[in-house]
Amino acid sequence: MTLATGQRLGKCPVPASRPGGLTVALPKHAWNVLPMTANGANRGHQGQYFRNNHLWLLAAVFGVATVHAGATTLHDTTQRRAAARLVARATAERVTQAASSLLESLTQQAFAPATPVTVTEVPLQKGRAVVDALLREHQAAERCRCRAMLPVLGYYRYDVRDGALDVAMAPRAESLPDGVRAALTAIARAEHEVASARGALPVHLWAHATLGAYVAVTSVPRDARGEATAVLGIVGDRRAVVAQLFTSALTGGGHREADAVELARLDSQSVEVRGPDGVLLFGGLDSARRFRATVNPRGPLEGLAVTLALAPGQIASPLIAPIATGQLWHLALLMLGTVVVVVIAVRSSHRAALLARARSDFVAGVSHELRMPLAQILLASETLTMERARGESDRLKLARSIVREARRLIALVENVLLFSRAGAVELRPHRQPLAVDELMLDVVEAVQLAVEDARQTLDTDAAPMLAVVGDRTLLRQALVNLVDNAMKYGAPGQRIRLIAEQASPDQVRLIVEDEGRGVPYAERVRVFEPYERLARDQTSERTGTGLGLAVVRQIVAASNGRAWLEETARGGTRAVLELPSGTLPAPTPEGVT
Repeated sequence: MTLATGQRLGKCPVPASRPGGLTVALPKHAWNVLPMTANGANRGHQGQYFRNNHLWLLAAVFGVATVHAGATTLHDTTQRRAAARLVARATAERVTQAASSLLESLTQQAFAPATPVTVTEVPLQKGRAVVDALLREHQAAERCRCRAMLPVLGYYRYDVRDGALDVAMAPRAESLPDGVRAALTAIARAEHEVASARGALPVHLWAHATLGAYVAVTSVPRDARGEATAVLGIVGDRRAVVAQLFTSALTGGGHREADAVELARLDSQSVEVRGPDGVLLFGGLDSARRFRATVNPRGPLEGLAVTLALAPGQIASPLIAPIATGQLWHLALLMLGTVVVVVIAVRSSHRAALLARARSDFVAGVSHELRMPLAQILLASETLTMERARGESDRLKLARSIVREARRLIALVENVLLFSRAGAVELRPHRQPLAVDELMLDVVEAVQLAVEDARQTLDTDAAPMLAVVGDRTLLRQALVNLVDNAMKYGAPGQRIRLIAEQASPDQVRLIVEDEGRGVPYAERVRVFEPYERLARDQTSERTGTGLGLAVVRQIVAASNGRAWLEETARGGTRAVLELPSGTLPAPTPEGVT
């Protein structure tokens, strides 16, 4: 069967062919669609592959940064050193407070026999009697060992009214040098001035260089009228007095609070006490202990400098280093970023796997869709070429088969081309008013042979004078895709209905109905995605590329319309295209040009 150049077989242009055969002309670029699609898919796959790699690399960077930030925050040596120094300072203040409390307690016990009345009402010539009485009480307490006492060498009393200084030294002590007596007088005057200014009963330890090897502990009692007329004092060996105070403070000495938390374990090399002149009074620090704190106490021990040094092993409990709020927020943001990137990477990898599977199914479907028409065309062409047809009816049947399969090939190629172009270039249809009945005739002409071959029936039902606005070629392709789906997935021997109705003044609906099993409600949106097919159809003998409904959606969207699936009254599928309504131009009267 030979067709001349320019003849039309249905809607398919065919060129002149050699005698004895039939050649169907496809668009010049049609035969390159598969390599183009494969290359585009390969480039898309490579792009997805690189995107996934970049996402996982970013997730790894976030993970490393999170681990590093967490390790730095939780194991920050700077913070731990700062915390250890805070422990050292708190411990030094606690030791100093304990020594001050002990000094006040022992001093009050030492001066207890000299009540305010006794001190102020003794005649001036008998001021010596006060210090002698205090010394006798102290010696008696030493013999009975019934209470804790300061290591006292002597007592003194300074009379504010006449400036007399009375001193009573223990038998084992040497008499005080004149320089020390002058220093005690100056100290007593200073204490009286402080007591008068502050209105308190201060107890104060003096360890100035002017006292030499001695230390003075002073108290300023008041009489019944509230006047400070005398200053009482204790004279002792400065190293012995300071050692007793701080040794007892280090070991607890019965003055530690019951609910106090032990911050550090101390020893003789943990504390160092120096006087105002820098002279070492007690203890000595281990040079290897790097966590140090120096306290300059107020109150009874004012003027001393107490330094405490700790080694890491002396801290009683593990330190929880203080963490700044900004560091916590930084760590939280890094963790959140890591989780988000990992989730995105996992989803992207999952989508890439699904895309690879869909691409594989697409290649398999396209291969099958191409192989069957080509085999039919080849078989019919060889039969005609070899003149094996038994009559004119057989030759006509073979020619119709060639035309039918060629149209199937063209529809397949057009779908693939349209979908591949739509991904790179915006689809720009040539929209114009179209008569719906003429559009349906084009669709019927394109699919009639395939419908008859499937032993099915295609009916059309369109209201008169309906028009839509769209691209004739694209809308024809969309309706052909819907009819083709109806033929594939409908019931054997079914009746397919192609309906057009006025949905509203501005909308026209083009409907394709079949009598198949229908599409589940949950799947009616998903099947419009590229390469998507129902699970029941993927394992059946029905093949396809999975692009038919995706192309329909692209065409309808480019035509400013909508597409969806419904269920018919008999349970079949009802595909609806809702398009803008158009107005056809008025027909030109005959004889008018």
